[in-house]
Parts: sequence; structure tokens; C-alpha cells
Amino acid sequence: MNGKRRLLFISPVIPARKGNGLAMRTGFFVKAYAHRFEIDLAIFPIIAAPEGGTADIQPYVSRLKIFPCPSPDAHFALVAAIVDPAARLLAFQRYGRPSLASRVGTLAQRALEPWVSRRRYDVVHIERLYLAPLAEPWAFLSKARPRMVIDCDDDDARTYRRLASIERSDDRIHAAAWAEAEATAFSLMAQRLLPRFDLAFAASDVDARSLSSNRAKVAVVPNVLPPAAVAAVGPRRRWNKRKTVLFVATMGYKPNDVAARWLITRIWPRLRRAVRGPMQLVIVGSNPSPSLMRLGRRRDLLVTGTVKETTPFYHRADLAVIPVRAGGGTRIKLLEAAAHGVAIVSTTLGAEGTTFRHGQELLLADTEERFIRACADLLKHPERAIKIASRARVKAFRDYNADRWSRRVGDLVTCGLAESKGQVRCRKF
Repeated sequence: MNGKRRLLFISPVIPARKGNGLAMRTGFFVKAYAHRFEIDLAIFPIIAAPEGGTADIQPYVSRLKIFPCPSPDAHFALVAAIVDPAARLLAFQRYGRPSLASRVGTLAQRALEPWVSRRRYDVVHIERLYLAPLAEPWAFLSKARPRMVIDCDDDDARTYRRLASIERSDDRIHAAAWAEAEATAFSLMAQRLLPRFDLAFAASDVDARSLSSNRAKVAVVPNVLPPAAVAAVGPRRRWNKRKTVLFVATMGYKPNDVAARWLITRIWPRLRRAVRGPMQLVIVGSNPSPSLMRLGRRRDLLVTGTVKETTPFYHRADLAVIPVRAGGGTRIKLLEAAAHGVAIVSTTLGAEGTTFRHGQELLLADTEERFIRACADLLKHPERAIKIASRARVKAFRDYNADRWSRRVGDLVTCGLAESKGQVRCRKF
């Protein structure tokens, strides 16, 4: 073991240096731990089917296993089979667990048990709250209990309540009610399970405060500048006659899908009239819905779906937008755009939890009118856009350096181990 302690890391995605935000955040944590621990990585691909292989992460782990994605438990399967929407919603409310947690039950625990049964761990790290039930075999140990750590990333209950509010404002009453039920289920899950963990991580101060109400000890570790973005930064093309507006996000994530629709249907037509001249809106991200793909079938719109690299799109962009109105954490795509030197217009929520300031490193706008005005301002005044983008790039490399935050994660977890054995008294975080 080379003198290192042993850590079990349980993830819902394959950690990666690029791709969706959760995969990149998970990759950051694995690499942060690798300096101090021998890592067993167990992957239950609940969020998405495994893509891209494990080559990026193999050098950092001792053992790795991708488990088959478990089927939903029998109770949730019965809920999903109900045809009438109102009856299905009522049954889901009575079910009482988040839909994502329906796959994290007895079957998943039985699959994991043989792989870990003869291993003793100093730390067990769970990635995201809906996987927390997989930690139960260690949570109740009276002797040789490992240090229990969970990365919540954001407060899921808060995220779903925001999504419910958007659905309600769009008169999607059933979807709003379902999102509220998810929020309630996540809230109950947090109250029940978070106190069992010695340490929880959140990506923003706002989410940390919210999660702390569950009697949890929460430390902030923001999303960091992805290594792929750092490596890919290079000279951008000169400003040309066709203005290109870019939105990069994982489109299979509901808040991003909602944001893309708002951008296409409410912002883009009026922005085109405000700026005039040749323009194109490019939406880049994996798993777009068929309806979103249909919205993109216009000459001035491009919905790409999954791409191997986002760098070429940033290099051709005049403006990056982050029109999200639900969700939590901190936006890795904001950091990517800043690293590539592209000016940014975001909603307040899209920049929440970051140190980026309105009028300095980006422009913030929440209403349709203000979002259109901010985009038009930077598209019409490239000199101002360049200055804002330059300041954002400096901030991204200074405040979201992966090495700095890696040390923070390692210090918090290893200090907690020493403190639990009475070897040292750690400073509060």
C-alpha cells in the first residue's frame, strides 16, 4: 500500500477530465485523494451510460469496477407503471424517495458487498446524496468505523424547488408538482442521512448554508478549472462579421434543457433584432431531447449534441451565455468560458457561488429585457467584451486553481482522520 491509507469512492458517473460537470467534479475529487490514499473506485452509472472509457482515471486508482446500473426498486417500478398522471404523482409522493434513489437499494448494496467485503477502509467517500444509502454498511460500525465523507455538490431539494417554480411559471402544473415532490423527498433524505457523515462538501456557500440545516458539517469546495480547459487554451480567432453566441451545458440535465428553451424561444429572436447582421446561436452539450433538437433546425441555430471537444466552439464564439434559472453548485462551463477568453453573460443563478462580479468579469441579467440588453451590449462593443473577458480569465486561473483546492480537500479529510484518533486538533473550516 506504499504507506497510504485506503479510501472507497462510490460514484454515479465515470470520473473524467472533460464532459459533463458531475464527471469533471468527480474526477477532481479522485485526483485530490490520490496523493494521500489508495483508492477503490466503485461506479454505479445511474446518471448516464458509461462513455469514453476509464483511461483518464485509471492511473489514480488501485481498483476500479463499473457495476451494472441497478433497476428501480419494485415500489418505484409500480409507481412508474401507473398510466394516469395524477394517480402516478400521488403514488410518487407517497413513495417518499427521490426518483434517482430508486436504483440505490438492496440490489445495489448486494452487488457492492462482495467487492468490498474483505477490505478495510480509512475513508468512504460518496458522490451525491442519492447514493448515500450505499454507505449504510459503514455508517453504523462501532469499531474501525471509517471517516464518512459525502460530496453533495449542491442542495438537491433547493434545486428541485427552483425547477418547480420555473415549471409553474410556464403553466406546466403537473411537472411543477412532480419537481416539488422530488424536492420534498430530497429534503427528507438529507435530514435522515447527512448527520451520519463526518464531513459533507458543497460547491457554493449558498448550498453549504442550506445543507448545514440538516445537522451536517459542511465545507465549501467549488468546482475548479478543468485541466482540459487549461490545456486547450490558445489563440482565439479575430472578431468577424458573423456574431456567434454559445451555450455549453449537459442538455440531459433538466435545468439546462429549460435554460436552452428559454434562450431559443424568448431571448434569441429579440436579440437578433437588437443586434442585426449575421448571427448564429450554438448550443453544445450531450443528450439533448428530441424536442430541443427540433427547435435547433434553423439556419441561425445549431444544436450539436455530444461533441468530442468544446474548445473549437469557444475559439469561434463572440459571447458565452449561461441562462440557467434552476440548479445549484458552481458552473464549470462558466470557468471554461473564462479560461478560453470569451465574454460571458449569465443569470445571477448561473454565477452563484463564484467570485465573478457583475460589470467586472461578466454581466449578470435575470429578466428577458436585461439579458437581451447585456448580450447586445457586448456583441455591439467588442472592446468592452475583450476587457471583461480578460479580467474573467485572470480570476478563473487565480481563484479556481485545481491544485489549491486539491490540497484543501486532502487537508480536511486527513486532518479529520488524525483528529478522530486523538492525534491532533484540527482548525474549524
